[in-house]
Amino acid sequence: MAESIAHFAVKSIGLSRVNGRKPCTLLEAARHNLREIQAEQGATGHIDPTRTQGNTVLHGPATAAEVCAHAEALQAAAGIVRGSLRRDHCQAIEAVFSLPQQAAVPDPADYFATCLAWVAGALALPVLSAVVHRDEAATHLHVLLLPVKDGAHVGSAPIDRAALKRLRERFFAKVAGPAGLKHAGAKVRGMAKQWAIAAVFRRCEVLGLPAANGPLWPYLVACIERDPTAAMLALGIDANSIRPSDKPPHSEPPPSPIGIESNPIGFQKEGKEHRTLSCVGFAHSPPSKQHPPAIHSLAELWAVVGCSSHGKASRVDRLGIARAAQQRALARHASKPPKPAHAPARRIGDDGLTRERDEYCHDLSAWD
Repeated sequence: MAESIAHFAVKSIGLSRVNGRKPCTLLEAARHNLREIQAEQGATGHIDPTRTQGNTVLHGPATAAEVCAHAEALQAAAGIVRGSLRRDHCQAIEAVFSLPQQAAVPDPADYFATCLAWVAGALALPVLSAVVHRDEAATHLHVLLLPVKDGAHVGSAPIDRAALKRLRERFFAKVAGPAGLKHAGAKVRGMAKQWAIAAVFRRCEVLGLPAANGPLWPYLVACIERDPTAAMLALGIDANSIRPSDKPPHSEPPPSPIGIESNPIGFQKEGKEHRTLSCVGFAHSPPSKQHPPAIHSLAELWAVVGCSSHGKASRVDRLGIARAAQQRALARHASKPPKPAHAPARRIGDDGLTRERDEYCHDLSAWD
């Protein structure tokens, strides 16, 4: 049996266009909720006029004009002057509670009454109107609240991002959960999505759905590949069971404890050449070779370092080359003539005295 998902949404009502919002006034929202807009009840609309009489007003007036008048009266009682607010101010906050078509709720009317009482207490705002719609695909409740608290206009602050997240959690914990409804899960993505699609197709094959749906099956396949979440809920597939188990049990040795490798850090495994893999490690010599003779002089060290990596006897007297280069550098510097000393700067002052500039006058060490 598919799980029943509870839907809960909150938005602000006003003329603001920030973040792509659609402007809407309190009067327009109330007219929609109270079914005063005849254009919405046409042949192409989503409202069934034959079922509109089943709608119920749980709270507030029966007309949209009276809803707006009630809001103005509450603002005046709180000392809020209508002209003092911005043109695009938040006129109302609307909460929508919806039930799926086959919801496992014994009494939807009692559920919506509980939702109304909960949202009024959670937001602590005056309720302007509450209407239950039964003339659309899913039964739902519209609640309009005035954003006035403690004598001040609070706007949409009660439903900002952080507050809305806490509000959703409280709703599913206090109202939807006890009513037997589930939270709508997030869409699966990445590899988990591929696992979910494969699990849905396997269940469909078992149930014979491809043959039963006939020409409609390609359309269902496209919907499942786009988002398999709804199909998983409809078929009762647990999200924790979609991960495939490709490897048989005990096919690999159990992993080592965290932080401990099977071989010491810096060494390769047995059977390979013994050499360190880290810049800090110990050099291991193969047991078949003898240790090289001890080195007692710098010339012997240069002779060993100068050996090629392939073990050939091509030795290079690097120490002699370095010494010769040093002697040539010394001779080159010794052959250069010394630079002539600069003559001291002399200046004859206005008094006729000749003065010489001492280039070491800045050296204070002469005063020591």
